[in-house]
Amino acid sequence: MALNSENQADIKLYNKKYFSEQYVDNSSSAIIAIDLNEHVIIYNQSAEDLMGIPSGEVLGRPFAELLERKTGTQDSILLNTLRLGRPYSHIEAVVETPSGMMNVMAYTTLVKDENDNIIGGILTIRDITSQKQLEEKIFKAEKFSVIGELAAGIAHEVRNPLTAVNGFLQLLGKKFNHDKQLMQYINIMLGEISRINHIICEFLLLARPTVPVKRKANIHEVLDEILLLTEGEFLIKNINLVRLYDKNCPLVNIDSDQIKQVFLNLVSNAVAAMPRGGQLSVFTRYDSAESTIHLYFEDTGTGIDQAKLELIFDPFYTTKEDGTGLGLTVSYRIIENHGGKIEVLSTPGKGSTFIVTLPVG
Repeated sequence: MALNSENQADIKLYNKKYFSEQYVDNSSSAIIAIDLNEHVIIYNQSAEDLMGIPSGEVLGRPFAELLERKTGTQDSILLNTLRLGRPYSHIEAVVETPSGMMNVMAYTTLVKDENDNIIGGILTIRDITSQKQLEEKIFKAEKFSVIGELAAGIAHEVRNPLTAVNGFLQLLGKKFNHDKQLMQYINIMLGEISRINHIICEFLLLARPTVPVKRKANIHEVLDEILLLTEGEFLIKNINLVRLYDKNCPLVNIDSDQIKQVFLNLVSNAVAAMPRGGQLSVFTRYDSAESTIHLYFEDTGTGIDQAKLELIFDPFYTTKEDGTGLGLTVSYRIIENHGGKIEVLSTPGKGSTFIVTLPVG
């Protein structure tokens, strides 16, 4: 750790009072300390990694300069701690680092000499990204569980009378099949009942996801089957399909029927996002190091803004007029049950890319 020679006394006092120099250098938390003149006198390797600015450009310089370079402002809990004499604890934030966005927990400490006089302050920033991801996963699991129980109850209550209505309509269809207008109405009603049944099936899958019956399968054959089913819609809506498969992809253990449902949801969403035509690119990549297959569904549609992007896997959230908001939720659950993950990248006005990752073993 590079040290400012003009502040050796303060640094020794900081280390004696709070931590050793070895601790500062090896700490996974970013540690930044300033003296009474608000100059940086401690700036460890983790701080360099977080800020993306080397210590040689920071040590001995005003802390406000670092803030200006990093955030464009000079507002900081560390400066407030020193100026007001009041430490902060458990401040959570999301910050941009050279390696991407990071969830952090920050707190500050006042440093005093033997006479209880304030001589500086310390800012400690800890990476809590993994903790936040785990909390989010637990929250989603709990939400799925609650909604699943509710969905199961509703589904059973609705399905029984719906079965009776469906049966009587079929009987009426046989009796009045000579009446074209009446048959048209009956067929419309039967179609709507079929749609409700499909929604109920999604409810039940959300409530009690079927354990996947896995067998070795060629993922490209599964993909091609779904793309063949939607080929007609591509032609009608002027959508160009591009396929680029990694020939090195091995067979994968999956429940083909469940995975087909996921692929069909993703392709249908892509088509809906391109009402004026466009291009759907479907490509695969085998990662031998991770023993995973990545499948990409990339459209040139309307895209999704950031606020909506965070909600698309939530139950009942949909932007379609006739959507249930369960397709992506069920897809997320199926991929999760296969030990994989599903992610999305999107730019409004340019399109979206859904990425499905499946383990090979």
